[in-house]
Amino acid sequence: MRFLLVICLVASCFAAPQQGYDEAPAPYDFNYKVENPPTNTYFGQNEVGDITGRVTGSYYVYLPDGRLMTVEYVSDQNGYVPRITFSQNGHPVHG
Repeated sequence: MRFLLVICLVASCFAAPQQGYDEAPAPYDFNYKVENPPTNTYFGQNEVGDITGRVTGSYYVYLPDGRLMTVEYVSDQNGYVPRITFSQNGHPVHG
């Protein structure tokens, strides 16, 4: 009898409607930047998401060899697609 009760309880959990999964993604805009000249540390990111779930953005980091690495990306139903570039002598802060 207990076994039958457990089976019914488990079956009812799977049959219950899931809450919150049919909601559309909320749009957002996010960014940050770190600039610390004494340690020569520079990096940052910006990202925008829309109501379809598509996310576009980029991030960068100043590398120890003097190059600036930038990654621009799109993430949507087709997956994550990055484009990586390097700039020689690409110090992100001038002046």
